Amino acid sequence: MKELHASCLCGAVALTLPDQFDYMGNCHCSECRKFSGGDYASVGGLDGNKVTIMKGEEAISRYRKSAETTLAFCRHCGSSLFSQKSSSGKINLRLGVLDDVPSQQPAFHLFVGSKAPWHQIGDDCPQFDTRPPV
Repeated sequence: MKELHASCLCGAVALTLPDQFDYMGNCHCSECRKFSGGDYASVGGLDGNKVTIMKGEEAISRYRKSAETTLAFCRHCGSSLFSQKSSSGKINLRLGVLDDVPSQQPAFHLFVGSKAPWHQIGDDCPQFDTRPPV
């Protein structure tokens, strides 16, 4: 299986992970917009134990957003890296930090009920007001 590399803007943090996400999607919730600084956040979900921090563990700052979710970012350049669920260990990697092209692409939009009012979704991927049904 192909390995993907990811890094922050300044290069202090480097990650590796398999090119096999459980899902890829675009989240339009206000929290992801604030964490990413964009109209939405493109994320890829995978088990946290599949992500290896190759460099810069000490450069990763973590913000506990809630009892369930911790946000990770580079303390030097501020790049948003990933969020992690405490109950499952699942990571939602911010796809913008990938240095390589993954074999998958985002397949849905979630929380479009709270998307930025100026943003127009321009693809045919399924859209969900909140989360997709299980």
